[in-house]
Amino acid sequence: MPPSTSLFWSISVPGAVRAIALAREAESLLVRDARHNLSLFNPLGALQGRCTWKDLAAGCLSDDGSAIAAVVGERVCWLGQDLSLRWEKKITARGIAAALDPFGQYLAISDQKSDLWLFDRTGKLLGQFRSPRAIQHLSFVPTLPLLVGAADFGWAGCLDLATGKWTWSDRPVSQIGSLAVAATGDPTLLACFSEGLRGCGPDGGNRFSLHLPKPCGLVALNFAGDKGVAAGLGKECYGFNRKGDVRATKALPQTPTALALSALGERLICGFADGTVSAQKWEL
Repeated sequence: MPPSTSLFWSISVPGAVRAIALAREAESLLVRDARHNLSLFNPLGALQGRCTWKDLAAGCLSDDGSAIAAVVGERVCWLGQDLSLRWEKKITARGIAAALDPFGQYLAISDQKSDLWLFDRTGKLLGQFRSPRAIQHLSFVPTLPLLVGAADFGWAGCLDLATGKWTWSDRPVSQIGSLAVAATGDPTLLACFSEGLRGCGPDGGNRFSLHLPKPCGLVALNFAGDKGVAAGLGKECYGFNRKGDVRATKALPQTPTALALSALGERLICGFADGTVSAQKWEL
């Protein structure tokens, strides 16, 4: 049975939506589009700020909405609530991905040479780590000092920030389109297109594999990790529970290019290639 849906709001950005970051506590939204823009929206969908960088690679937003950051070429940029530049640091290679911890105290950046950089909110470099492959997808585990990363193909792992060591490292023979992490890291999900979803825990142990009717490169979880949504190469999105059981299928107006799920899992946010971003009620 499809979930009940009703539209909260629909907004537009100048280019095709590449990524969305949801502040699950503050419910503000950061959108990166194909025309190198970052756009910040409040919980009602009103535009709060916009900035443009030619070499924009990634943007991120803390769950409490207090911190916003971007990686632009070899620059790490900390932004204000109006998206103006507060400070910047240089790294030694072009950045790829960025992640903030839930309270906006720590910023992680990955680069093309497989280095992983950790800064605090003042711009102080706290550590530099090596990963087996360049990290394309990056997320803090909200309640633990862990950082999960995945390459675009053939590698995923979890870094213990207390020891600087990888607590687990996995090499799935598949392309990885996105990464989603629950509050405790259980589950941690990799969207592996034709191979479906690969679910594991903070120790890297396999929790489940979910094969979907269509290849899916997008996945999102609520904070607790008991509700998830996957989508990819079709208009359909699939709702599932912690065990990996598909509980709902819903056809969207067009194929989504980005997904986010609210903290409780009652609101689904989708980005599309025509520059539209919509928030709708989502009940499994």
